[in-house]
Amino acid sequence: MNGVLVLDKPKGITSHKAVSEVNKIIKAKRAGHTGTLDPFATGVLPICFNKATKIIPYMKNDFKKYEALIHLGISTDTLDNTGQVIKELDPGILNKSAVIDVFSKYKGKINQIPPMFSAIKKDGVRLYKLARKGIEVERTPREVTINRIELLEFNPPFIRFMVECSRGTYIRVLASDISNDLGCGGHLTDLRRIESDGFTIEEAVTIEDIKSGHIELKSLNDVLSHMKEVKVSSDLASQIRLGKQIKKSHMNLNDLPDFEAGDHLKFYENLSLVSITQAKVDSSELGDLDDQTIVFKLLRVFN
Repeated sequence: MNGVLVLDKPKGITSHKAVSEVNKIIKAKRAGHTGTLDPFATGVLPICFNKATKIIPYMKNDFKKYEALIHLGISTDTLDNTGQVIKELDPGILNKSAVIDVFSKYKGKINQIPPMFSAIKKDGVRLYKLARKGIEVERTPREVTINRIELLEFNPPFIRFMVECSRGTYIRVLASDISNDLGCGGHLTDLRRIESDGFTIEEAVTIEDIKSGHIELKSLNDVLSHMKEVKVSSDLASQIRLGKQIKKSHMNLNDLPDFEAGDHLKFYENLSLVSITQAKVDSSELGDLDDQTIVFKLLRVFN
C-alpha cells in the first residue's frame, strides 16, 4: 500500500499520535506526516505510507492555509490556549477597520521571532524544555511570507481570520503580534489548517471515517502531479534502479519535456515510478553536450 491519505486531524492529540492511530488501521510498514500540527489544532495532515514516505521532500510546497481565532485581552506564555495566563488587559473599543489596518502590516515578507514554546533547538536543547524551566533565550528572527490574510469575523473579544502563509510560519506568533499591535495582547485559541501540500480540507477524512472503512489513498503520481514526467524503457529503468546516473546518451531527446537546471522530474516505466531526478542542465543545452554528460541526478529511486 503506497500513497498519501489526507487526514482531518482531531483536536487534543499530537501529529505523531494521529499517524500512529491511522497506521493501526492501515498497517503499513512505514508511515509519516508532512508537517506538524500542534495538539490543539485540527485539519489537513497528509500522511504518507510506504514508498510515499520517500517523496515527502518533493511534494508540492505551496502556501499553507489556516483559519484561526484570536482571543483578545488575555496573553499566555505559550501564545495559545494551552499556556498559563501572564497578562490580562481590557481590549477597549475596537472596530473592524482597526483590525484590517493591523492585518495590512503582515502581508508579504515578514520577520517572526520563534516562540520559546517550540521544538527549535538552542545549543542542542529544545526551546520548550528551557521555557518550562522559566528560561528565555534570544532567538534569531526568521523570514516568512504571508500571501493573504483576511478578516472572517469580528465579535469582540474574538477575531476569526484566514491566513495563507509559507511553510514555517508560526500562527501563534502572528496572532500574538496582531493582538499586541491592537494594544491589548491576546492568544490563539483555535487553529484549523484547511490546505497543505496541495491538499484541501474537503479531501480530508477523519479517524472515524477510516475506522469505518473509508480509506482513500492518493497515488504517488497524483501527489507528484506538479512535476514533469519522463517515460523510460525497461532497460534504462533497470539501470536507474541500480543507481546509475542518467547520461545524455541514455535519453531520446525528442521525448523529453522542456526543463531548466534544478528542476525536479519524475521518471516512469509504464505506470511505475522509477525515480525522482534533478536536472543538471537546461533542456535547451542538450544539443551542445557530449553524449557522456550526466543530464539528470538521481534523488530518489523506487524498486
